[in-house]
Amino acid sequence: MSGLSVEKTEQILRAAGEPTRLRLLHICAHGEYAVSDLTEILQQSQPRVSRHLKILCDAGLLERFRDGHFVYFRLPTDPNQMRTVDHLLAMTDAESPVLAEDRARLRRSLGGSATEPVSNDLRRFNRLILDQFLSHPVGDLLDIGVGSGAVLRLLAARATFAVGIDIDASARRSARRLFARRSLPNCTVREGDMYRLAYSDNSFDTVVLDEVLATADAPRAVLVEAIRVLREHGRVILIEHVEQADAAATAEQMAVQCAAVGLHCGVIRQTFDGTQKFLVASAERATTNTRKSA
Repeated sequence: MSGLSVEKTEQILRAAGEPTRLRLLHICAHGEYAVSDLTEILQQSQPRVSRHLKILCDAGLLERFRDGHFVYFRLPTDPNQMRTVDHLLAMTDAESPVLAEDRARLRRSLGGSATEPVSNDLRRFNRLILDQFLSHPVGDLLDIGVGSGAVLRLLAARATFAVGIDIDASARRSARRLFARRSLPNCTVREGDMYRLAYSDNSFDTVVLDEVLATADAPRAVLVEAIRVLREHGRVILIEHVEQADAAATAEQMAVQCAAVGLHCGVIRQTFDGTQKFLVASAERATTNTRKSA
């Protein structure tokens, strides 16, 4: 990979070489935040913080995106830009008093806890979800119907980059705060329409359909759109809430829906998270052999 031009290098160093902007990079290493979040953490005025954010974005050290009425800032998703940020962050003592105080204010602003008690039922549910990923790398992950972010949080450590989409603004805020509390900068949360995903073909290695097929007006269209953004050897993970009396019928329906769009649905397993029962399965593009045996 060729190096940066002198002019670009100077822009990056000037952008990162100011104390508040360096603090902003360290804060955004934990998640993605609106300007109001960052002003609270830094205890500086919004115009001042906004100016620093613009300089960092212009230099490619942060990126911005709109979600409803808010604009959020996060570390860059481009791998080359991210490597530059990683080098800059590694040069700073993360335990310095000013950065420690920023982290303390960050934790207070997020509320909650980085670790919550896990029941045996939820632990079994988590284990079953993880079992779906043991034989293949997760790679770039898209979670359609991210909700509170529980499933995406569970898979984040195995993913290269993870995107959670949801039409519910309150769900997106909850998921974003969860990822920040867990310090998962490889996760991002976006507004999205499962029928018209804002991603190009072949963008993801894994697509999770998280309790969306049963309530979708056109489940086949959701599956077709998931396949469109899936890479050649990728997988679709299906998670559906189910009532016990309907489990067999729902499992059969899932398999039929997958077959109708050219997916081969593997073994569909039941699990309980302590409050609800779920069906979980992995589906891949059907080969000639799987189509004959289906």
